Amino acid sequence: MGINTVKNGCLLGSLPILAVVGFVFLRSAKPRRTLNNHQLTNRFAFGSVLFDAQERQLTIHKETIGLTRTETRLLLIFALSPNETIARNLLQKEIWEDEGVIVGRSLDIFISKLRKKLELDPNVNLVVVRGKGYKLEISA
Repeated sequence: MGINTVKNGCLLGSLPILAVVGFVFLRSAKPRRTLNNHQLTNRFAFGSVLFDAQERQLTIHKETIGLTRTETRLLLIFALSPNETIARNLLQKEIWEDEGVIVGRSLDIFISKLRKKLELDPNVNLVVVRGKGYKLEISA
């Protein structure tokens, strides 16, 4: 009888550990949504800008500029739909939905950071479309 108690105690004691390991595994194995199934397309050219999503960098007039993971994801959405307005709530959902918390000003901050990085090419601008969202405007 003492042996069964020890076995049951070990089994019950290991359940929380198994639950944590299972949670971590399932969370990491969760498939991420892809943006319009363009997994194979990872380089974009607009104006004098070369955007490499896989390397997370911009090349403008032979100058290479690094991007954060969030900046890359955001610019990828714009690069897939140049000169088209993208709703603010769609951008927030695509970028921050997996984290579970969407902070309204976060999008504005990342748009501002991308604008500064893209300003080397005056023909490429991230513009606000009042009441609707944002647009990667490419002229020339």
